[in-house]
Amino acid sequence: MITAKKFAGNIVIQIIGRILAVLIGLIAIGLMTRHLSTEGFGEYTTTITYLQFFGVLVDFGLTLTLVVMLSEKGADEAKVAGNFLTLRLISGALLFSLAPLFVLLFPWSATVKQAVLVGAVAYWLMGGATMLVGVFQRFACMWRSAVAELINRSVLVVMVACFVYFDMGVVAMVGASVVANAIWLLSTISLARPLIKIRPRIDWDIWKRAAMLSWPIAISIAFNLMYLKGDIIALSFFRPQSDVAIYGVTYRILDVLTALPTMFMGLLLPSLVYAWSHGKIKEFRTQLTRTFDVFMIVLIPIIVGAQIVATPLMVLIAGDQYTASGPVLQMLILAVAGVFLGALYGHTIIAINKQKIMTLGYAAIAIVSVVGYLIFIPRFGMWGAVYVTIFSELALALITFLVVTFVTKAIPNLAIVGKALLASVAMYLFLLYFPSLHVLTDILLGALVYLAVLFAIKGVRVEEIKALLPNKFGGKLES
Repeated sequence: MITAKKFAGNIVIQIIGRILAVLIGLIAIGLMTRHLSTEGFGEYTTTITYLQFFGVLVDFGLTLTLVVMLSEKGADEAKVAGNFLTLRLISGALLFSLAPLFVLLFPWSATVKQAVLVGAVAYWLMGGATMLVGVFQRFACMWRSAVAELINRSVLVVMVACFVYFDMGVVAMVGASVVANAIWLLSTISLARPLIKIRPRIDWDIWKRAAMLSWPIAISIAFNLMYLKGDIIALSFFRPQSDVAIYGVTYRILDVLTALPTMFMGLLLPSLVYAWSHGKIKEFRTQLTRTFDVFMIVLIPIIVGAQIVATPLMVLIAGDQYTASGPVLQMLILAVAGVFLGALYGHTIIAINKQKIMTLGYAAIAIVSVVGYLIFIPRFGMWGAVYVTIFSELALALITFLVVTFVTKAIPNLAIVGKALLASVAMYLFLLYFPSLHVLTDILLGALVYLAVLFAIKGVRVEEIKALLPNKFGGKLES
């Protein structure tokens, strides 16, 4: 199992890699928002959101199942990984070939339909690359994944910059991802070879077992996507693409923040699976509650700080024509609470093998959300989407929390929550009354004030930070 030292190293590497990848990705978004009209960026957002639905169907829960099967005792890792990659590429080719056909049924512009044709190839390639992240999670070598993603983002921003220079449109911007994702897939396979020799394999027994383990996850993820991305699709039906652009560029911030808890839980999942399957319940509960503390320490200042910096941050990222995204971000950031808790308890659901129970919960949230989008978006536009999204995320987080708590009896201690709130209030007051220099300076100073207050009130101690890292469950914490 992963040691504390290796876990900490991987978290640091992933955070650094994620920050660099996000910055490069935001540069690409900034280039597009400044080059394309708001209608054009709305068409780009609609295209990407539509393709994400097919991406989830193609994933079929295989990414998480790969981590689980690689973590099992006696697993033939090369055989498992090779079969998963082959299954993903074949199923992806079949499903993504349908995307350009089904898009003809939607009332979107010819530009969107042409972009979908190009983007289907990009998403097919991305599917193979993202699934193999499970290999790096299994061997705690996430620096390799970070390098592959950085290569992808760097190629993407260069391609976008070239297309901007030559004054090309939405279809070309989507096409930039084809080249970037092809290089991403090849880089991922190459970087995985020192760990596992990955080559195409077909073993029907592995495929059948993968399908049996994955289908509850797949259904859950599909329902998740209905409420996560159904808002943008519904918005594109009832409102102009300029509204989709304002809402969609704001949602990019949520996508960035979603990666943080998902990244952490992806590394932690093998240890949780091991602890639960080997009956080490006390260690399991300890790790889960400590992870809850970490998430609250990170989550609360993000929500509070966004109330101050939202508008200047959106202008910095997307340009002056996206000033209206600031108030949207101030409200939509509340959904991040559901994202963090959903990631924590959603991954735990997999660790304790309760995916089938959660399927009904995911389905109920999806149905309520879609109905909510159809009722409130025509009447209130993007604000209807905002409020339904907040409800959906928080409701799902509550359901997963209740299931996990009932099964594991792991109840979080709210003392850290109170201290994080107190430190966040101090940060808010500082940002409110301290003269603003630049939004990035404000964020940095606010973070420093938050951490200073948190340490002063003993919300975090060095020994507790070390304790948050996983041991070998039942063994001594290694360093």
